[in-house]
Amino acid sequence: MSVPFSHNLEPGRTSSSVIGGLTAGPKVNWSEDLEELHEQSSRTHFIDVWTRRAIIARLGALPAEPTVLDLGCSSGHLLVDLRAALPDAGLIGVDLVASGLRKARRQVPDARLLLADACALPLASASVDGAVSANLLEHVPDDERALAEIFRVLRPGARAVIVVPVGPGNYDYYDRFLGHERRYAKGELAGRAAAVGLQVLEDMYLGAPLYPAFWATKQRNRRRHGALEGRALEAKVRADIERTGDSPLGRLACRIEERLLVFGVRLPFGIRGLTVLARPGEHR
Repeated sequence: MSVPFSHNLEPGRTSSSVIGGLTAGPKVNWSEDLEELHEQSSRTHFIDVWTRRAIIARLGALPAEPTVLDLGCSSGHLLVDLRAALPDAGLIGVDLVASGLRKARRQVPDARLLLADACALPLASASVDGAVSANLLEHVPDDERALAEIFRVLRPGARAVIVVPVGPGNYDYYDRFLGHERRYAKGELAGRAAAVGLQVLEDMYLGAPLYPAFWATKQRNRRRHGALEGRALEAKVRADIERTGDSPLGRLACRIEERLLVFGVRLPFGIRGLTVLARPGEHR
């Protein structure tokens, strides 16, 4: 579906570029080669597939032909899944990496894609019916400002579903190379969201069945590779991404977690945190 978006753009706020005439965005600790490697693995990797499924399932009731924002859309994998789940939605994707947005356009050509800053969204206030974000806020130094922007653009009653990496004690060379400002502590994102006026509806972990092996790997990385810098660091991250792949056992673990959540079982640890937020008010 092709949806007009002129009513969503805010006068006086412009993106660095609207895709179609993209220029290079601000410098980020990411290369087009790494984008390609990461894009190939994240489309089918079990934890990423499960993350996207969990996000979409928690958007809640939406109006007819809703406008849904994907903040930090990268190559568009979440946009693809949103389009499949919400064929009548008007989709908006925002990111700072131009190469990712070009790939997103090929995957979801009817989405409005903006090269823009999450802390200064070129969207009108109260203009979106739902917002999603997967693995973006850990890259943003002033994440409260980004959360305030999410509050601003949501319509009253609309939800935002946000996923971030968790566990400050698991921060390692991989996080550092990818430009992660932080891995979030328990309740940290929810607290910052509440501080800007968002209502916290749910705050939970994802990847709990996988966490023991994940924790052991992260702790080994911190001991053995914490001092990596420069080319050695980049080579190690490239090798890690190239080894990342899907797994039947991993898919099974994610399905088990999904069933546990249906029955209200939430384990007190995980690889990622998922927080469901809402702008207070009645959603029309």
